[in-house]
Amino acid sequence: MAEGMLDGTRILDLSDEPLAQAGRLLAELGTDVIRVEDAGGDALRRRPPFVDNAEGDLERGWAHLLYNAGKRSLAVDTEDASVWAALTPLVEQCDAVIAPLAASDALAGWLAERESWPRRIPLVETVFRRGAEEGAEEPVSDITAIAAGGHLALNGFPEDPPIWPAGNLAYKQASLAAAEAAVALIFQQRRGGPTGEVVVSMQEAVAFTTLQTANGNYHHWHDHSPDRHTPIGSGATYMSADEHWLSFTIHPPHWPRFVDWADRVLGAAVLREPRFDDEEYRGLHFAEEIRPWVERLCATLTLDELTSEGQRLGLLVLPFNTPQEVAEDEHLRARGFFQRVAHPQLGRELTLARSAIRWQGHQPQARRAPSLGEHSEQIARELAGWSEAQVAEARRRGALVGPRPEQAVAPAAPKPQIRYVDYEPAPPRKPLEGVRVLDFCWAIAGSLGTRLLADLGAEVLKIESQHRLDPIRYIGVQPADQFSINTNGVFNDCSAGKRAVTVNLSVPEGVETIRELAASADVVTSNYTPYRLDRWGVGYEDLRKVRSDIIVCNVAVMGIEGPRAEWRSYGNGIVAMCGLSLSSGFAERPPICFGALHTDFTVPYYLAMSVMSALDARNRTGEGRYLELAQYETATQLLDTELIEALNGAPGRARLGNRSPWQAPHGVFPTSEEDRWLAVACRDDADWRALCGVIGRGDLAARADLATVAGRLAAVDEVESALAAWTRERDQWEGAKALTAGGVPASPVERLADFFGRDAAMHDAYARVESPEVEPLHVQNEPILWDGERLSVSRAPLWGEHTEAVLKGLLGKTDAELGELAAAGVLF
Repeated sequence: MAEGMLDGTRILDLSDEPLAQAGRLLAELGTDVIRVEDAGGDALRRRPPFVDNAEGDLERGWAHLLYNAGKRSLAVDTEDASVWAALTPLVEQCDAVIAPLAASDALAGWLAERESWPRRIPLVETVFRRGAEEGAEEPVSDITAIAAGGHLALNGFPEDPPIWPAGNLAYKQASLAAAEAAVALIFQQRRGGPTGEVVVSMQEAVAFTTLQTANGNYHHWHDHSPDRHTPIGSGATYMSADEHWLSFTIHPPHWPRFVDWADRVLGAAVLREPRFDDEEYRGLHFAEEIRPWVERLCATLTLDELTSEGQRLGLLVLPFNTPQEVAEDEHLRARGFFQRVAHPQLGRELTLARSAIRWQGHQPQARRAPSLGEHSEQIARELAGWSEAQVAEARRRGALVGPRPEQAVAPAAPKPQIRYVDYEPAPPRKPLEGVRVLDFCWAIAGSLGTRLLADLGAEVLKIESQHRLDPIRYIGVQPADQFSINTNGVFNDCSAGKRAVTVNLSVPEGVETIRELAASADVVTSNYTPYRLDRWGVGYEDLRKVRSDIIVCNVAVMGIEGPRAEWRSYGNGIVAMCGLSLSSGFAERPPICFGALHTDFTVPYYLAMSVMSALDARNRTGEGRYLELAQYETATQLLDTELIEALNGAPGRARLGNRSPWQAPHGVFPTSEEDRWLAVACRDDADWRALCGVIGRGDLAARADLATVAGRLAAVDEVESALAAWTRERDQWEGAKALTAGGVPASPVERLADFFGRDAAMHDAYARVESPEVEPLHVQNEPILWDGERLSVSRAPLWGEHTEAVLKGLLGKTDAELGELAAAGVLF
């Protein structure tokens, strides 16, 4: 079997720091990612911290070693227009281009002239906000993007400023959207469809993560903007008897198990009183009547006792881990998630995390980042067609750098001509048109992943049962004075465009019905516990008997093997376990999870990318496969460099609140309006000088001790006080406008109401769809424009809405046969 599902695919990676993760994700899928970076080293190579504290060493930046892993380096003078012109032949050897958020003038000019390239090639571009005039884009930093997208407003304690999450999550979310778009564009072109271009909005990509907590229908139905005053991010945080923080959530169906446990340990018979049988009552009175019992239980037992017994009972009990604890996790180590990789440029090995996407019979191998220009001459000669004289001249004038003389580089593999086993001559209008998915996912992470597939044209059949009702049919925002399992706002977002089929898998006839449906399906998805489908008799080996090339994608929390394979969680439990929580927030405060339940909105992109890659591989090889995505493993990749540092012996870092170790000032500042905030970041010394000009503090700009990041960090209280004095005198929009006009990254800390009001860039981020049971509702659009247009969105299905049509249309069932299935208890 091939090493990667996208073997034979080549990506031209022109990205800058905000999008660097996109290329790494594609490299992990098997693509040959050519990273074009400046001859002087890109920003990732220069960003602290460094291996062995070797400040300024372009080969030892932890960020470079993490985000450029698996790529090849072509180092050129990115400001030289003639270099870009000479690289034009390289386009013919590539399948897609990922453009940077902020391009050099020469690169921007080259991209603008792409109509003259040898052929049209799929292109993924990214903007901070929609609607900015060309050349007038706002400067951006991760904290300002996370603020603009509504994520920041949801995090923290009411008495504190909103909290910036660790991990550079705005950059990560844009990278995930860009990588998924690149796979979709390539897949469409290979099926004979048109060559497309996608534009990702970073602001919308962040807002997509708020789809549950700040669902658009809170504003539409209730005129409400959720924020950090809603305790979703901190209400599940407790301390164990051995003083370890943990996340403890009582899954509603398992309330009686919690009561038995609490009564057995603490004598909590009061919890058996009839009023607690009412789930709504428990929700309304949790803080004063139930949380104290959870606190007492946690204070009585150790972390190991709590997690082992809690998980055994089906409760969502997980530890808050530091990155060091993640690095030592026995489950991840048993799964081979951490691997030793030689780094010749460092003269040593490093431990890296492998890809989070696995498939049956294949263990992905971690790969190192390249040295600066390691593949420059090879790519210039063999792929761009440069002569020896061109290479020599480019090296002489510094327009081409590398490789070092001692580096031996294997010849580049010629780009294969990909021909499909079953080529479809009719061009698809959408990438996944004609693809059928049987979707067993519930809740958010898996369901939103299959919604992405539906948006791209797949026919997604949502398989449901009243014995396992999807919790987001009833947990989440509902219309005022109305409740229905069809009208939940979150469900309509996660299941938009799908068809609903209700089947009872606890009876043999129900299992047989699913097997019949699988015979005409391309993909089956599930995020139940690892072997739930196998226990029903519709696991991968069962389904291969009815369709030999079927693709099954399992999105279990911990993967399908390992000592904790049966553990369960929800988004914020994984955020706690993966190290993000204990890397975020103020050191003196308890850890928080994130109001956005963040990992529920990153896993979907992994699902969509892996499924499309598997479909592409099947079209070339005729083989299906069993994909495995461990949500925990995908979550660890949301950390910035904390994990790679911990894996290789670097000391841990203290939580810094909204400050940055390499930018100053960097934070969230008060404005003239109560509880409204302004996010500001100075990325470098030039931003600092510009900020001083905007706020009228030339005295600070003139001080030599504040001229560098190190100096400003040493005087950070003084620097922040000066900026806060200025921000308090104006509202957040006025402050942001003045700073961005001066070239300083800044953004209001936006809330949901701002998306429908003051911020015109977000007005098109939500689609109004009709529903037979409620007034028009809002469904959040994906954060992309495909060839300048939104992907079409339709409402989610009503309960069992398409059961009869699907069983008749796909399986040819008669009315009499449907009657027999109903009598056998198959249909609801």
